Amino acid sequence: MLASLHLLNKYVKVDDQDPAELAEKITRIGLEVEGQGPLAKGTKLVVGYVKECIEHPNSDHLHICQVETAPGEVRQIVCGAPNVDAGEKVIVALPGCELEGGKISSGAIRGEKSDGMICSIAELGLDNRLLKEEDKAGIHVLPEDAPVGTEALSYLGLDDYILDIGLTPNRADCMAMQSLAYEAAAVLGRKVTLPEIKKYPEEKSEIEVHVETPLCSFFGAKLVKGVTTKESPKWMQNALLASGIKPINNIVDISNFVMVETGQPIHMYDYDKLAKKAFVIKTGFNQKAVLLDENEYDILPEDVIVSTDDGIGCVAGVMGGNDTKIDDNTKNIVIEAATFDGAALRNTARRMNLLTDASQHYIKGAIDTMSSLKVLDRCADLLVQFADAETIYETVHTPLDETRRTVTIELSRVNGLLGTSLTVKEVSDIFDSLCFEYTLEDELFTVTVPTYRNDITMDADLVEEVARIYGYDNLPTTLPVMNTTDGVLTPKQSKEQLIRHTLVDLGLHETLTYTLTSEATVNEFNLFHSLDNTVKLMSPLGEERSAARKSLIGSLLQTIHYNNAHSNKDVNIFEIANTYSDKEVSNLAIAVSGDYVNVPWMGKKEAVDFYLVKGFVETLFKKLCIEESRYTFEKVEADNKDFHPGRSGYIKMGKEIVGVIGQVHPAKAKAYEVNDTYVAELNLTAILALRTRALKFKAIPLYPAVSRDIALVVDSKVPAADVVKTIKRASKQLVKSAEVFDVYEGEHMEEGKKSLAISLLFQDPSRTLDDATINSAMEKILEACKKDHNAVLRG
Repeated sequence: MLASLHLLNKYVKVDDQDPAELAEKITRIGLEVEGQGPLAKGTKLVVGYVKECIEHPNSDHLHICQVETAPGEVRQIVCGAPNVDAGEKVIVALPGCELEGGKISSGAIRGEKSDGMICSIAELGLDNRLLKEEDKAGIHVLPEDAPVGTEALSYLGLDDYILDIGLTPNRADCMAMQSLAYEAAAVLGRKVTLPEIKKYPEEKSEIEVHVETPLCSFFGAKLVKGVTTKESPKWMQNALLASGIKPINNIVDISNFVMVETGQPIHMYDYDKLAKKAFVIKTGFNQKAVLLDENEYDILPEDVIVSTDDGIGCVAGVMGGNDTKIDDNTKNIVIEAATFDGAALRNTARRMNLLTDASQHYIKGAIDTMSSLKVLDRCADLLVQFADAETIYETVHTPLDETRRTVTIELSRVNGLLGTSLTVKEVSDIFDSLCFEYTLEDELFTVTVPTYRNDITMDADLVEEVARIYGYDNLPTTLPVMNTTDGVLTPKQSKEQLIRHTLVDLGLHETLTYTLTSEATVNEFNLFHSLDNTVKLMSPLGEERSAARKSLIGSLLQTIHYNNAHSNKDVNIFEIANTYSDKEVSNLAIAVSGDYVNVPWMGKKEAVDFYLVKGFVETLFKKLCIEESRYTFEKVEADNKDFHPGRSGYIKMGKEIVGVIGQVHPAKAKAYEVNDTYVAELNLTAILALRTRALKFKAIPLYPAVSRDIALVVDSKVPAADVVKTIKRASKQLVKSAEVFDVYEGEHMEEGKKSLAISLLFQDPSRTLDDATINSAMEKILEACKKDHNAVLRG
């Protein structure tokens, strides 16, 4: 279930909460937040005004636009959208903007400067299934009154945050935002404010309702006349988008919004298309019917049908019939709110392969039948506000059982099951926070269950409510008595074992060093902990063992120094251990010094260097099925005191630093009394938590590969890895490998330039490559390298 914090804030104040902390609190009361993130992704997005738009001189589809992105600030942007034009207000991604597809930067397109990008809604990371066709085909044009320079996501109402909550089968009621609001209110100690439903003068309705099957316990119909079909308000569209529902028009959107808000599926019929103004709910049909998706389905006798004009008006709770659907000409509608048997409906929905949002609510039992009349009034109120409805008619419905369920429980029962010593006041406060009505006699609670809580039927259910709000972590623990079982490795342990075996196979030795270090050096090489939070011993044996370490590198350097002092100059070691501050992080550290290969009788000698350690890390990533596209390398700061600025780099996944590779800074090497030493340290807590694809095997290619060598001249500061990525991307998967075999700077080379010699291997698994295909790919590669890195072929 997708929950919008903007929408949730309409019912209980949560906009002052950190979304991640709120997600944690909700998870702790049994509503597990399985995922979270912003609705739209993008930084540095502003409203811009296209002052001028002309054709690009070197392209038949590009345009050169002069765009005002702040009052008085105009920048040139090259745009390829077919609908861009002068006088439009648009969404502009400024240089440095992080979009889902990558980072926007200034550059040249076909020889013309482009300082940003004009965006479509689709480029903001929203689900394409939920977007209008015009938002997929071109840029998004904003209203004329959109203020230039305003933050775009905020203006569009897309600065929302989404929680993906995995509901347990008993808590289907939380598919309704109002029900979820009660949960959030209980956690935060706040009150729920439900929307006021305005009642209008109602006329007597001519509609008839007849239920002829026990599979429908309630059916209500409300006639509303004089509606106008148009676009729904932006806030409602955004609420539906955030809930994973595509906005259609105001009529359909209101029905979907009410379902999101209350959990009650709504279906609407075009009143003027009904010859008989009657609804008969029954089974027994055996025919074909065309439904709203304009597909034909088999209707079987066991299917529950809302019959209109003796035909199929709606497959109950699944999908409406095509004959009574709402269209742009609809003026008068009938709103349906009903309760159908979930099990029968599930069989129908699965057979038809129509597990719609509405059917899921019935199947999972999310219906608050006693509130059905209020739901119909809510729909009518929204239709008046946003569809210009003129006349409201009274609701026609089957008898509604409004008997409230009560459950009694004694305080001793609560404490007996939970092993606690809760007082009457503590339990009362918990029931009050959940908005449960109750009476209290001595220590006996008689709770009137809220109508939306279909899961509470006995005293054990109330005990569960007490336990989750009190906090499962606060319950006393006891050791269970059980038979011993065979132990197995956890996923984390299995991956750590794989890392150990891999590094040992590569010739490294595992070490085990002290967890404690000196307070004076505890922050050296620290990347994954704050500098201020240090775990200190209250009574240390000495200053050198007085604080929990935040990095493993210092310990490995001490080990290398010890080995060097005992005439062992070639040391290649690693360690996996936890580091500590206000959090606990699992680290892997590698340190190598001296020679990696030294076989005198064969004349082989290979000193350790940056690329050796980089190879260790890349090998581990491959073993862990972490693709190259998941991480990047970035040079350390020029003033870094721990790592050599010119020979070290961070490993980043997104914006997060998850590791470092490089040479120990000469000053640090001197302080630890070691020679040139290269190290790596990885945050295994972050890395092992990544979701990765399973290892896949590919067949050996049947067609031969073709190799080509190229030498490119680029700026000295351009990383060779970036050039290789550009080559692979530009070749459209024809280049299977690109290996740098020579880097030259010096004589006959312009100052500030370097030559990269790269060996390319072309291969297509489906055919033999000819020269024309390879030459064409080479041209694209050179063009991309020229565009991205200003690279030219070396003459």
